[in-house]
Amino acid sequence: MLASIQQFIQQHNLFNSGTPILVACSGGVDSMVLCDVLLKLNFKIGIAHCNFQLRDAESDGDAQFVQSFAEKNKLPFFIKNFNTLDYKKSNAVSTQMAARTLRYNWFEEIRIENGYHKIVTAHHLDDQIETIILNITKGTGLLGLTGMQPKNQYIVRPLLSISKQAILLYANEQQIAYREDSSNATANYQRNKLRHQVVPVLKEINPDFSNTMLDFKSKMNDYNLLSTEYLQQLKRKCFAVKNDIVEIKLGFIHAHSASKTILFHLIQEFGFNAEQVQNILQVKESGKQFLSNTHLLIVDRKSIFIQPLSIEKINIAVFDKIPNQIVFNNFTIQCALVPIQYLNLKSSHNYAYFDADKVQFPLCIRYAKEGDYFYPLGLGKQQNPAKVGKKKISKYFKDEKLSILEKEATPLIFSNEKLLWLVGHRTDERFKVTDTTKMVLKMHIVKK
Repeated sequence: MLASIQQFIQQHNLFNSGTPILVACSGGVDSMVLCDVLLKLNFKIGIAHCNFQLRDAESDGDAQFVQSFAEKNKLPFFIKNFNTLDYKKSNAVSTQMAARTLRYNWFEEIRIENGYHKIVTAHHLDDQIETIILNITKGTGLLGLTGMQPKNQYIVRPLLSISKQAILLYANEQQIAYREDSSNATANYQRNKLRHQVVPVLKEINPDFSNTMLDFKSKMNDYNLLSTEYLQQLKRKCFAVKNDIVEIKLGFIHAHSASKTILFHLIQEFGFNAEQVQNILQVKESGKQFLSNTHLLIVDRKSIFIQPLSIEKINIAVFDKIPNQIVFNNFTIQCALVPIQYLNLKSSHNYAYFDADKVQFPLCIRYAKEGDYFYPLGLGKQQNPAKVGKKKISKYFKDEKLSILEKEATPLIFSNEKLLWLVGHRTDERFKVTDTTKMVLKMHIVKK
């Protein structure tokens, strides 16, 4: 078994012999065998033990046993007592989830503070099988069928290809002392029910069930890699990010026969679930909103827009003189007064020019409101080109086919309540530079 585990460690590049690693050790047969194997393979290990205080004196006995092992082998030892039931109650989670969160958070603290490269756990092949079956019962996707990975950031699992039977046989042959956890014999936990009631039946049906599941997991890993590669190709066709706002083209999604699965993979990283995906695809009207714990999703005419909930916006800024610079949320706009004879006009929408003598104070920058209007530069009425056409901002947005988020993110600059510039779009005819202009107010978007 030593050679098999060493080969697994090298194959998956889990850790090196010269780097310190932290072993999560409960005192049970799995973790004690893991410690024995790593020591015999000359790895540099430290021991971390969690006392979840769920089994009274038995839990304390486990802690004393692991501490004695660490002291006997002159290994760094870390221990912490957790009030697991209080954490479970205050966070409304299961006992197992409470214990999992507490231990991994603490392991990470030890790793960082003491310079350990990896956190090593004793999960084995039987644990892997239980994980996959449990995921299936909860309606997993393809990723869940791949089970636990040998390496997940700083967490590594060198025993994943070793069966429980092999571990017990090794412990017996090497006369390794360990503690029995009485809770493992009960059916109080989901994994225990699978272990004692489901897996034995599956092994009756298929005596080689463990090897079959190992092969199944390998195939699922390959299929997952292939599907991930294909999804990345699809993502490049319909997914874009600008100013921390994600846009997903709905037309492409709806046209694909696997629209639900594709959309789920595109938005799950933002905290949205499968039920929301179904509802999003059924939306008919523009403006429908969905929330995750971290993001806001808005369904527009042809796209979905996603933005973080943490974005805090300035609603208005007012100036009683021409500032050198206007900073307004994502926008930074430089302002300067330029004599007309030195003016170098640029055609980009990032630049705007106004007759400075026509500008009145206060200057105000804000977002559009119902009823806002302006006289777009160059938009004369067909029947009288000399007469400038008045246009509502809402109508301009509609004509330009701006998305909901683009509308909400486009600031307007006013001069004494008259719209001066629809930033990044059009200026107002009333402030245009003419032959009689002497001084020009130049505005330039340098960041948006």
